[in-house]
Amino acid sequence: MKIFPDFKYGWLPEEFQTRLPQELDFVKEAKNCKRCYSTFSHNPNIAVPKVYDDLTSERVLTMSFEKGISATNVQEMHKQGMDLKKVAKVISEAFVYMIYEKGFVHSDPHPGNIHVRQVKMADGTMDVQVVLLDHGIYTDLTKETRLSYTKLWRGILTQNEGKIKQASKELGADFHELFTSMIVNRKYEDVMDEKQALQTKSRLGAQSGDKA
Repeated sequence: MKIFPDFKYGWLPEEFQTRLPQELDFVKEAKNCKRCYSTFSHNPNIAVPKVYDDLTSERVLTMSFEKGISATNVQEMHKQGMDLKKVAKVISEAFVYMIYEKGFVHSDPHPGNIHVRQVKMADGTMDVQVVLLDHGIYTDLTKETRLSYTKLWRGILTQNEGKIKQASKELGADFHELFTSMIVNRKYEDVMDEKQALQTKSRLGAQSGDKA
């Protein structure tokens, strides 16, 4: 509070009051898990545990066991010969799909809840598969929220401060500089630095060219 005296913390108790019961209700988690399973049923690179309803209650959740290693265990991924760029791409695209397409977002994506493994695909080739675990907390995003979040990222990528301010306000964050820093995990000054932005775009362009 001393570092950010203008930041309002009143939402924290309300958030805990809302989220904790969800984490402790395994029937709710089972429902989320099945919905996520259905969401990615078309994607062979994403795996979600199967829920056994007849063995599940508010206090007991029974699911299929899914092998994998933490998505941050780079050493083991190298050891197993995984394509790290593919791992990053699958994880990124999965959350982009949840946020922008479905508006149904896994809201606790720490390394313990995202595992990776190599599996044999239908065509016989080996590929990366990301396993999404712990489905206790999800967020449903309205279409308006998704549009505002899209606007925020467009503002960030084009260094359009007006668009950043507008989108932040629409998302309930009048403190646009701090909000942007929280979103991208960088100083606001760096986000708006034209030279750094050009270097980032150049690097991304080079990576795209390599893939092409």
